[in-house]
Amino acid sequence: MKRPQNKMIKQVLISALFLTVFFLSGCGNSQREKEIRTLSQKYSVSEERQLTVYTSHKEEVYMPVITEFENATGIWVNIVAGGTSEMFDRIESGEAGDCDIMFGGGAEYYEAKKDLFTSYRVTEKDMLDSQYLSQEDLWTPFTELPIVFIYNPKLVAKRDAPGNWKELFQERWKGQIAFADMEVSGTSYTIVSLMAQLFDESPEDIVSKLYEQLDGKVLDSSGLVIPSVESGRCMVGITLEETARKYMANGYDIAMIYPDEGTTALPDACAIVKNAPHSFNAGKFLDFIVDYDTQRYAMEHFHRRPVRTDVELYKDYEEVKLLDFDIKKSASEEATAMDAWRALRASDKDE
Repeated sequence: MKRPQNKMIKQVLISALFLTVFFLSGCGNSQREKEIRTLSQKYSVSEERQLTVYTSHKEEVYMPVITEFENATGIWVNIVAGGTSEMFDRIESGEAGDCDIMFGGGAEYYEAKKDLFTSYRVTEKDMLDSQYLSQEDLWTPFTELPIVFIYNPKLVAKRDAPGNWKELFQERWKGQIAFADMEVSGTSYTIVSLMAQLFDESPEDIVSKLYEQLDGKVLDSSGLVIPSVESGRCMVGITLEETARKYMANGYDIAMIYPDEGTTALPDACAIVKNAPHSFNAGKFLDFIVDYDTQRYAMEHFHRRPVRTDVELYKDYEEVKLLDFDIKKSASEEATAMDAWRALRASDKDE
């Protein structure tokens, strides 16, 4: 990605000041608005050059993208980071009155909560993979994220590792599957929804079966899935291809499997919040994340598959067999599945 050298140092330093305030602040809207006004006055950043992004991406993903966006546009970005469910809850409850953009989380989340967002057609929409687009332009895909299995090769032989979704429910894997809490991980709900559609069962039935198979082992975040497998706390796990590839590139001793019967490669998404205070700048941000250079950067540095059809995949990306996944159906069942999950978690805590 191109970096204007004459502006970069100044912008990164000032951006760091913005980020320090917002990462350390857990205050409500009134306090945050006061901080925005103070910083705006101190650094002469007008309202027309501001943008507030809520994100569930990890810092190593959102920071390079947002920093480059600032460099390219001169727009100053305020960042609020947290889990997918947490961010959506804050937007839905009205706590995020200053929010312009939601960046991160599976497309099914956006479909389920599409009343929270406003339509925007990115300028290069025709260059994007048509199977990963919102028909109403209520959200924009960022990257494609196949779901894969991982296992610890020190504890599990390749021939014994689960090769398909049904094998995950074998007795040998009971209590040995690394899986993140659905209340904080959007990927976990996508996994449940995929299994429900694949097995032609209700999401609540899948939640019940999966929870029993986990045998009380539920991780606090998706970021713990791979460390749990690599450390031997769990023998197998379910995660995103990009996450597995990233950890493997960093020397983690895990192996990856694409399920025999197929998987989903739902995109993570981005959308403009209704009544966004800086909607014009929000549109610029959506255009930026699907720009050719940004998409290629995401593949090179984040191990993610681009949603642009003109970005050629590296040769080490395997062909993925994709299941016919109904995003709208998944979105409509999210609340029911989440209620079932919460009930099981509450029951465990009561015992």
